[in-house]
Amino acid sequence: MVWYTLLYYLVAICLIYTAVKAFSHKNETGNRVAIIQVAATFVILFYTVTFLVDNLKAVSIANSLYVISMDIFLITLLQYAVHCVAQKEDSKIYKILIYGLYGLAVVDIVLLAINVFHGIVLTYSELDVVNGIIWWKAEEQPLYCLHLAICYFCVLMIFVIFVKKLIEMPKLYRSRYSSSLGALVLIVFVNYIFQTGYISSSYGNISILLYGFGCMLTYWSTFDYTSKGMLNTIRRMILEYMDTPMILFDYEGYVADSNKDMRKIFPILEKPKSKMGLIDFLQIGAFKELQNTETDQNFEWYNPNENGARVYQCSFLCLKDEKGRDIGHLLMLRNVEIEKDALTQLYTKQGFWQKLQILEREEVYPVTVIVCNANSIGLINDVFGWAKGNEMLRMVADLLRENLPQSAFLARLEDGNMAAVFTEVEQKYAEQLFENIRKLYQDANDTGIDSDLEYGIAVARNKEKSLEDAYREAIDSMRTKKLMNGSSKKSSLMDSLTQTLTESDYETEEHVERTKEMAIKLGRALNLTDADLGKLALLAVLHDIGKIAIPHSILLKPGKLTPEEWEVMKSHTEKGYRIASASPELESIAEHILHHHERWDGNGYPSGLKGEDIPLLSRIITVVDSHDVMVHDRPYHKAMSEEAAQEELLRCSGTQFDPHLVTVFLEVINSTDE
Repeated sequence: MVWYTLLYYLVAICLIYTAVKAFSHKNETGNRVAIIQVAATFVILFYTVTFLVDNLKAVSIANSLYVISMDIFLITLLQYAVHCVAQKEDSKIYKILIYGLYGLAVVDIVLLAINVFHGIVLTYSELDVVNGIIWWKAEEQPLYCLHLAICYFCVLMIFVIFVKKLIEMPKLYRSRYSSSLGALVLIVFVNYIFQTGYISSSYGNISILLYGFGCMLTYWSTFDYTSKGMLNTIRRMILEYMDTPMILFDYEGYVADSNKDMRKIFPILEKPKSKMGLIDFLQIGAFKELQNTETDQNFEWYNPNENGARVYQCSFLCLKDEKGRDIGHLLMLRNVEIEKDALTQLYTKQGFWQKLQILEREEVYPVTVIVCNANSIGLINDVFGWAKGNEMLRMVADLLRENLPQSAFLARLEDGNMAAVFTEVEQKYAEQLFENIRKLYQDANDTGIDSDLEYGIAVARNKEKSLEDAYREAIDSMRTKKLMNGSSKKSSLMDSLTQTLTESDYETEEHVERTKEMAIKLGRALNLTDADLGKLALLAVLHDIGKIAIPHSILLKPGKLTPEEWEVMKSHTEKGYRIASASPELESIAEHILHHHERWDGNGYPSGLKGEDIPLLSRIITVVDSHDVMVHDRPYHKAMSEEAAQEELLRCSGTQFDPHLVTVFLEVINSTDE
């Protein structure tokens, strides 16, 4: 009897221990598991009392408490199943069900309390003394059916919940709940055969002990669930689907394992005829940059095979155990071209640079590089939050994917910039594509904030221009255009300078806009690069910026200037040069501002440059600005007719103006008029 009693107490102590551990998790799940352990402890302790006392009244009390504890235990177990397995606690039906069960349990508690005095649920008669234990035979009364109903209903619901969960979940994870379900079935079965008397025991119903073991199993399956088979399967899945070719060699130097990405590159790994060694594999792959097999190394590998990417960043690792002994080698190949930005799902900056290196090696020209950026994203973040700003960036990425050729390589760079790389695509076609994307972006912008998509284009037609230089040119072009885009923060400098200029001189906003528009048309007719077109537009607006430093008495004088005043007036080119040179945003046009009053015959100022020594953009602005001044009224002269202005340009061609530019400009004007 002693060892039998100690066994019950040992199980109770284990349940208390697991209850404390469950409470230590300090969360809702831990609390529910702990309550189950406590309820099961009371079930075991009160059941033990029933065969330790020889007083009928004490047995009746202990048995009532045992039955009450069983009600609470099964209800709390049902709650655990709903919380951790079904996860349906918010259901109104569930709440009504639990409240109803607890209501029935309260009624059962009251009946069992009365039973101690009147025997309305269970009646007892002394049966026998076996091995020193007094057993009392309990006869069930009709009201005992309430307790049975609670028990059967809870067990049935728990069974249904676990079975439904097992059906729905992947086979890989079923062992977590199948063990608990198996324990439940075993307890019900053992309890049934003891209750029906198919098997008699001198030591009572052993299913009570199984309750304790089942509860400890519940704790294990909730918090300490690990399955070697499952973990091995998961590790295998991770190895197969991590998009990184990997191969593992054992401590003897033979292939131990590889994933599908490595087998795709090296089909020989699929069904090797014999065990392949490390040295054999390295020779097959021609890993020339791997210096030895004794140290960890990182190196670049050019794939000689038809399968996989062309270039990989490789990591060769010498694996060691906790005592520093060699246990194998691991080779991982990282294809930087496939790495994606988490927000936009475009390729990363590293993949972008890798792509440029590959294109340079392959020498497939022309290569067109485009960099674009959405203006006012920072303002959108401030007004609507980061989620909206991220949505706008994703929209830009989607527009690039949907409206550019599939051959375009798309990447997200720093500062919100996105890039596209084409091969065998010229600037004009790329510009048409991005103008369409720009319009789609403007139409889709639902924020009410003025946000535009600005871009810069650069073309490398041969290896004389590196693709890195093309990228720098494209990004400089984009930044230059941003200065003139009202939705960009960078445009505030332009707004300030142009306003000051129009207030200081006869220049008007209309003159500035006309000059910029015609300069761009002439630049396109001359097949200027996108970067030069951006500079030309900026130069058209700011070529006379030095005039803000000229005294108004000279600048606005209606009559002819004196020689001294003329010298001061001519200094505006140098003053403009200094203003532009002092600003990183305007530095690229400083030289062109300095020379926009040079003449083709060398009689201009400030340097007296002649012919093609004069920067091309300066020569273009000279022609375009002079024409616009001639055909529009100024306080100091009346506008002349278009015919007279063109005759004047032709007359001064070869002296004041570049004759080739005059010819092309007149063609542009006349084609525009038509």
